[in-house]
Amino acid sequence: MTLQPEDFWSFYEWLVRPNAFLESALLQGIVLLVLAILLGLIIGYMISAARYGPSEGFYSVARTVRDLVRFDLPGTSARRVMALARLAFKEAIRRKVLFVVGLFVAGLLLAGWYLNPESDDPARLYISFVLTATNYLILALALFISAFSLPADIKSKTIYTIVTKPVRPTEIVLGRMLGFVAVGTMMLVPMGLASYLFVTRGLRHNHLEVTDVRELSNGRLEGETDYVRGHKHAFSIDPDSGGLGLTDMVRGHRHVVTRADDGTFTIGPATGGLRARIPSYGQVQFYDRQGDKKDTGIDVGQEKVQEGYASAGIARLVGVTSGPRRVEHGYIEGGSLGLAEFLFSDVTPDRYEDGLPLDMSIRAYRSYKGDIVTGIRGSITMKHPSKAISSNPITFIVDEYTVDEKILPLSIEGTDGNETRMLNVFDDLVDENGQLLVQIRCLDRSQYLGVTQSGVYLRPGENSFAWNLTKAYLSIWLQMTMIVAFGVMFSTFLSGPVAMVATAACVLLGFSAEQVYDTRHYIDSGIERGGGPIESVVRILRQDAMTTQLDVDDLAGKVIKTVDAGIVYSLDAVATALPNLPKMVSTAEYAASGFDIFGALLARHAAATLGYCILAFLVSYFFLKSREIAA
Repeated sequence: MTLQPEDFWSFYEWLVRPNAFLESALLQGIVLLVLAILLGLIIGYMISAARYGPSEGFYSVARTVRDLVRFDLPGTSARRVMALARLAFKEAIRRKVLFVVGLFVAGLLLAGWYLNPESDDPARLYISFVLTATNYLILALALFISAFSLPADIKSKTIYTIVTKPVRPTEIVLGRMLGFVAVGTMMLVPMGLASYLFVTRGLRHNHLEVTDVRELSNGRLEGETDYVRGHKHAFSIDPDSGGLGLTDMVRGHRHVVTRADDGTFTIGPATGGLRARIPSYGQVQFYDRQGDKKDTGIDVGQEKVQEGYASAGIARLVGVTSGPRRVEHGYIEGGSLGLAEFLFSDVTPDRYEDGLPLDMSIRAYRSYKGDIVTGIRGSITMKHPSKAISSNPITFIVDEYTVDEKILPLSIEGTDGNETRMLNVFDDLVDENGQLLVQIRCLDRSQYLGVTQSGVYLRPGENSFAWNLTKAYLSIWLQMTMIVAFGVMFSTFLSGPVAMVATAACVLLGFSAEQVYDTRHYIDSGIERGGGPIESVVRILRQDAMTTQLDVDDLAGKVIKTVDAGIVYSLDAVATALPNLPKMVSTAEYAASGFDIFGALLARHAAATLGYCILAFLVSYFFLKSREIAA
């Protein structure tokens, strides 16, 4: 899993950005809210002016604002809101939405036949499936019940039984939102429990026999387990371990092997497959082949991973120059002075009592085939941040596309200036601020290793998988809440089908925001990548390559590019104003990859959800207030 630079921020840094306040989420949210209110007032005035005339239209909008601030908000009753929420809840239940839970369970039963437990990473496969299926079903349900409820009541005139009572528009909107959120919450709980049981039972397996057991000259036992689900494990038992041993890590899990007094072996259940690693990331510094500092590693070609962009539309409104934020593997050259150096903080004995767990997700790039069986070699060196003290290199073989887990010893031989001696990590290599340097090199000449800031980290602890899955479902709940708010908002002034299409368009545009930012970036930079939508259609009709200059007249080319720029920048502004749903959906990637979903990430999503719900509430109020049913 590759992270963006802003993924390392705390909630406070994301919200306020002390060093760059103009790019803070708080300022961008305020700007978005003010622009939305101004745009809503303008649209409201235009509609009122068309109905009542220019002067009376102005007074109508002013009265609506006055009623909101003076009467409706202060007079909103929590008791009436809860009563309306219960009505919305019962209405959704009458529509038999609980069948979605049955559909989800049936999908899990069918998935048990088709998901391959013999895949390279079965835990990731199972977790990704349950979270993706839950996400799609819950969002589709939220879209349906929130978009059709109010228009159906207006059409059947059942809404008049409510508005004839002392009920305010604010209470109608809040009641609908809370009721539908309660329905989704009631369905998410059993779906989450079913998902947990499905994942844990689906990955459960046992090895029953051991083979090829042999005793070495030092008394150590080595052997292999039997072949189950397309894999087997090698294990070893030291003579002083009391008959306990561990298998090697295969497909993300291992087993405990116990040797009884009568010489029989017992293999325990799989452990380590379902994890929630708590990473401690460091700052990365690259060095080129001459040993000089570089901001980035070597670029070996089209290996860039585009993980997202800054909020370009809002950034331009507040005067910030914003562009794409790319995350890519920086490569270091083997057999040279090139290396990647990670500075880790808070390296203390309290956090790392039995060694330094170092996890690495490293890529390899081969400039020639070489020995493809052995793999590319690398080394790990621990170094003091300011003194000439470093450990001897610890060599390893690169294991691509997996998390290679190493335990760095607390006592290791190394050099202190010109002296070679045994070093203690905390006494000799960690400075007074608790910082430690870890250097990674490639040992094979003309081969390359690729790393990212998030690809190498220390692991001071792990969290519970059940709690991590719960946090993933909390993220789905936040997405559902946001969709409900948008669905209720559109249903206050559109018919049911149109409201559903409008809400779905917001969702799809939110998911495709990254592609919009990508196209806008290439238009800004002048890079020929097929251009905008009009230019792309022209290229398809003329069968032109996307990287060549558009072969049209100068005037026609300027017109096409101008129209494309207008379309792309308009979409960019709309996509920036909409919620960044890919970021919220990406929390499933944390759980599937075995990483703990840190609280700051959920706090960001909760703050964004709250902001969009407030915005949707205000828009819903003004449109509902303007209709005769709420007069």
